[in-house]
Parts: sequence; C-alpha cells; structure tokens
Amino acid sequence: MAVNLKDKLEKWKTKLLDLSKRNPLLNFRFRKGTNLKIIEPSFLELWESFVQKEQKITFPLVTEEAAGVTGGEKGAAKTRAKSTAVTDDTPGERQRALRNLKKKAQLFQEEQGINVLYMSFGFLRWNEKNGAKAFFDAPLILVPVTIAWENIHAPFVLGLHEDEIVFNPTLKFMLEDTYGLKLPEFEHEADLKTYIQKLKEVLDNKEWSIQEEVGVGLFHFLKLSMYDDLKKNEEAILNSKLIRAIAGDSSAVDFTIPDFSNLDSSDELSPMKTFQVVDADSSQQEAVLCAKKGISFILQGPPGTGKSQTITNIIAECLANGKKVLFVAEKMAALEVVY
Repeated sequence: MAVNLKDKLEKWKTKLLDLSKRNPLLNFRFRKGTNLKIIEPSFLELWESFVQKEQKITFPLVTEEAAGVTGGEKGAAKTRAKSTAVTDDTPGERQRALRNLKKKAQLFQEEQGINVLYMSFGFLRWNEKNGAKAFFDAPLILVPVTIAWENIHAPFVLGLHEDEIVFNPTLKFMLEDTYGLKLPEFEHEADLKTYIQKLKEVLDNKEWSIQEEVGVGLFHFLKLSMYDDLKKNEEAILNSKLIRAIAGDSSAVDFTIPDFSNLDSSDELSPMKTFQVVDADSSQQEAVLCAKKGISFILQGPPGTGKSQTITNIIAECLANGKKVLFVAEKMAALEVVY
C-alpha cells in the first residue's frame, strides 16, 4: 500500500504544536496564588542581579496572621524589608503561589525528568493577524529557575536552574511561521536592553508592544522539541523503512511474523531457551519471541494488560543473549515500574 510519508510527517508535526490561546507560552495571565509577578527590583536590575550575578531571591515565610489576604498589607510591610524581591500580591498569596509552583515543578521533574519552572523577562502584547481587539501576553525570554524550601520554618529561595536560558520557542515559531518575522538570535550573555530594542525594531506593529515585566510560572515545550527533531531529521525519517511501516506502508519492511499457533508444544519456550523473569500469557509470549527474533513491532494494549511485564521479559531475554538494551519512556513512572 502506497503511503505519502511526507504528508503524514507534516500532520505529525502539526499535532505537536499548540498554538491555541490555552497555551501560556502564547497567552500568559498573572493569577494570584498560582504564579508570581515581580515588581522590584526593576526589569533590568533583576536581570543583572539574578541572571548575570546569580544572586538568589529570598522570600521569607510569613505567619498565618501576616499572610492573610484581608489586612495583609501590614504583614506585607513587615516581610518586604526582609525579601530580596517584591511581588504585586499579599504575603499569603505569594506563599501559596510559591508552594504551588514548587509542587507542580517537582511533579514534572519526577514524572518526565524535565524542568518547567521559568522566570519570564518581558512579554509581547500581541493580537491576531485580522486586527482582532483581544490582546494576549506571550513570555519572551525564559530563564529556568528552582524553588528551594528546606523546612517549614525556612524561607523560599528562588535560584537559577542549570538548563539553558531560551527565547520562547513557541512564540518564535508562531512569529516566523504566521507573520514571517525573523527574530534576532538571543544570547543570554548579551545586554538585555540592547536585545529588547532589536526586538522592538523587528516587531514593527503599531498595535503590539513589549511589556518590561517579570513573571514566574510553569512553561513546558517538550512537544516543540519533538517538532524540531522531526524538522531537522526530515530526510532521514523519509528514508527510514521502519517509519514508513509505522505510517502504514506494508511493503516498506520485508519480514514475516512467525506462526505462534502451537506455542504450548513449541520448542521456543523450552526451559533451556527461556530466561523470562515474570509470568506471561500467550499474547505476551508472542511479543517476547518476536523481540528475540529481531522483528520490529508496535505492542498496543489498554492499562493492566501486562505491557510493562512484557517489556521486562524482553529485556531479560535480550540480556541473557548478551545484548545491550536501551529502554526509553516519556514518564519516569514507566521506567520505575520496569526497573
């Protein structure tokens, strides 16, 4: 069956992009108790102290009385003197936001092994091509950060994460693909003021503006990395027989699935040839035997059907045959179950 792999590849790439207004990388909203808006130090001062000099930001823990939303300004006045940055909310709202951000960022780190906590320097206030009245704020420069909190009496400490500082990749794609704008390359060693000026020259739109504000929130663009990977390796993908088979071209890969109708009497499952470490039913045994024979395949099944056990047995069989195995998964939980 002939398959137009190029068309399929374009569809795959499109599905990986989220250019909807639900994406905070294109439509970020400050919400008290959920994310943070830092108002002091100023935009450029914070870049110099936090990014260039790597000075951490400390937010002291406040008591329930001081943290109250009602009458909280008195508590806010007491704590601001000790903080190394000022936010536009009450101490209680700021504390809830820091807890929420830390908890959710830690969950992403544990499940997917990625950092999603960023401090955004600057926002592009933009509207759609047709001159729509609704405006959206898209983060510009994303600085990866961490939130440390040693114990219930310790302050929250905001510091730099080891990941790279990046220009919002989703916004960059949208501006180049939809509006044909070629943005200047961003290097975090460069002067921020100069770079913002270059951006303003490129974004020559009377309705658009750059807001020199700083926010801390959760942003993840893992699927955009997958999109870039498909784009950069398009030629290799189009020439891959295995990818053609996955796309539905049955003639791309020349192999025959063995006949497993008599597994019970098959010599393949004799104790001398079997090195499985967990139980397996007949359908799982078929997958294990296909793997042992070097056949490429996709194993599909709803939760609870034993996919992890089958993978475990495949790894055990391969190790017993002197092979090395690379096992990858999107979530850490899947790796831990097999491990």
